[in-house]
Amino acid sequence: MEQVVLHQLLDKANLLFRSVGLGLVHEEQIAAALDLDLAAFRYQFGSKAELITQVVRRNIERQRYEHDQLFGNLGTPVECLLALLHHSLHELRRSPHYDYHVMREQYPQAWDTIQQYLQQYSYPLLTRLLQEGIVEGQFRADLDAPFIARIMLAQFSLIVNEEVFPPDHTNLADVYRNIFFYYVRGLCTEEGVRLATTHFARM
Repeated sequence: MEQVVLHQLLDKANLLFRSVGLGLVHEEQIAAALDLDLAAFRYQFGSKAELITQVVRRNIERQRYEHDQLFGNLGTPVECLLALLHHSLHELRRSPHYDYHVMREQYPQAWDTIQQYLQQYSYPLLTRLLQEGIVEGQFRADLDAPFIARIMLAQFSLIVNEEVFPPDHTNLADVYRNIFFYYVRGLCTEEGVRLATTHFARM
């Protein structure tokens, strides 16, 4: 029961951060939004920084579950890769105020949690999907799958770099789409493009 209540609080906090951003709310405001007094908030989470880290971990658990659900309904590596990118695009679109630059500068523990997720989960997953797609003739045979996976993670870092794409003047979802989808299309064989056509149209 305590775990259920904790998850409910984390989900409410996540919605708050998505709607107003990480940097604009103080602990007192967060506590009120979660229907807690400040003492109860600090007993449960310790600090705003720890809450943000727990929200990130909760999001990671949810995303991994949703990835498993997606892949269970798809038959080819190229479709799985595009579904993974589409899911990430959806995450950015529904999080217009999730300030990654604020997180990186002010909440390094939460930022490091995301970086570990990318290196320990996303990188092996991208590498595996690319390798399987090469074997099945959907991605070009001359690709170096681990190297391409590294490039894709670097592209993600570029997307959330506020010096290149200022968040006040940039739609991150549009940046994501323009960087990734045309790049992935260039990795595909003719067979891969054929399989991916319906996914590209939806994105």
